[in-house]
Amino acid sequence: MSLKYEILKRLVKMIGLKRRWTGMSTEELLASRRKENAKNKIPDLKDDEFDISRIEVLGCPVLKLIHKQKTDYANLFLIGGGMISAPRPGSIRKALKFAKESGLDLFIPYYPLCTDYPLTKAYEMIHETYKVMLQDYDAQKISVLGTSSGGNLALGMVPYINDGHDDVPMPSHILAVSPGNCVETEEEWQRMLELDKLDVAIPAQYMKTAIEIMWHGEDSIPEYMLWLQRGDYSNCPRVTLMYGSDETLYACAPAIESVLKKYDADYKIIVGKGMFHCYPVFPIVAEAKAGWDQMVELMKPESL
Repeated sequence: MSLKYEILKRLVKMIGLKRRWTGMSTEELLASRRKENAKNKIPDLKDDEFDISRIEVLGCPVLKLIHKQKTDYANLFLIGGGMISAPRPGSIRKALKFAKESGLDLFIPYYPLCTDYPLTKAYEMIHETYKVMLQDYDAQKISVLGTSSGGNLALGMVPYINDGHDDVPMPSHILAVSPGNCVETEEEWQRMLELDKLDVAIPAQYMKTAIEIMWHGEDSIPEYMLWLQRGDYSNCPRVTLMYGSDETLYACAPAIESVLKKYDADYKIIVGKGMFHCYPVFPIVAEAKAGWDQMVELMKPESL
């Protein structure tokens, strides 16, 4: 690891990023995020290479970044935030950078959050956004990229389609970066606790709190929405998973790999040695920049 990366990790520890997810009751955490989200506005992006507009799907905004030089390829870009934080302006500007470098049109849904809704609402809205995309793009030319909880939603699209929502074909490729999956077994929990000693961003404890948050009082949420390893991955498209080896969520990678194998899915797991949660989308050190470049290459039209 570079000296710059080691300094970065120490700074993040000093800032106490992990404390944003713990140290308060569930209701206090949700109230804090509601307050932050109320101040968080969709940025007014402008770029000479893009037609940038906004539509509504089920009452939620979807930002469209469409190349003026026409392309037949599009990406459903799902930004994470623990299912309780809306995409920040910096993340949207980063999405524009991704659209430029990948050559893809982007659809970025501001899906319903579990500050106010059960997880089923997010899946429903994302499914409807995908249907909107299918009006202008062939499914084999649509990829999905999700980060953190967005990675959970991205991979979860497969069992969701198989769970009575097969009014759409599968997308061509799903890239889930550090998918926010909950712990299913004691073995996974112990592995997560070990990784918690290395993780500078996401505490293991939040992945237990997240279960209560994502239920949001509803008693009929399909299990695969919380535990990806319980899903039906029949007819699964190509899947790529990216993890940092030093993040708590990496504890669930073996279980997800096992279920993908069970359904004979075409998958690949990329692990950044010594890297942090969602490292490819925080390219502020050389090691993470390499992950960003790899992510972009995986999503380019010629790679689909």
